[in-house]
Amino acid sequence: MSENQTEREAADAESQLEDENLSPPQRSKARRLGCAIALLIWFALLLTPCALFYLAANGEIRFDHRDVPQPHAHPLLLVSLVSEAADRGLRFETSRIIEAQSNGEMLCVETAVRFLLWEYSGGNQDVSYCDCYQREGSEADWELVGTSSGVC
Repeated sequence: MSENQTEREAADAESQLEDENLSPPQRSKARRLGCAIALLIWFALLLTPCALFYLAANGEIRFDHRDVPQPHAHPLLLVSLVSEAADRGLRFETSRIIEAQSNGEMLCVETAVRFLLWEYSGGNQDVSYCDCYQREGSEADWELVGTSSGVC
């Protein structure tokens, strides 16, 4: 009888192991997602010195819009070094398209300039401005209609 009982216990243990192997725990998806997020954060931390070396060597990191008039004046994202006599730090410049008529003849671009300064002369240096452009047809060049301070 003890042999039957040990065989049954062994079979139960074996079936329990198979059940555990066949059905993963419910938290496995959450764990995988958490591991993926942690891995992305880890790689971002590892690549930070590379970005800082690039910034120090070139003075700026720039991503431009594709279809914006004067793309150099309206970057999608611009991170640049500020190293003046009274001010030292980083400048962040972003722009976005605010108004675009459906016919493609009017366009406004809002640009925001923000500073992260560790040495500064005082005062608020952050600024936002809006440039509006117009063109006669889809093939014509954009012409600046007006510039206003603040949001569009």
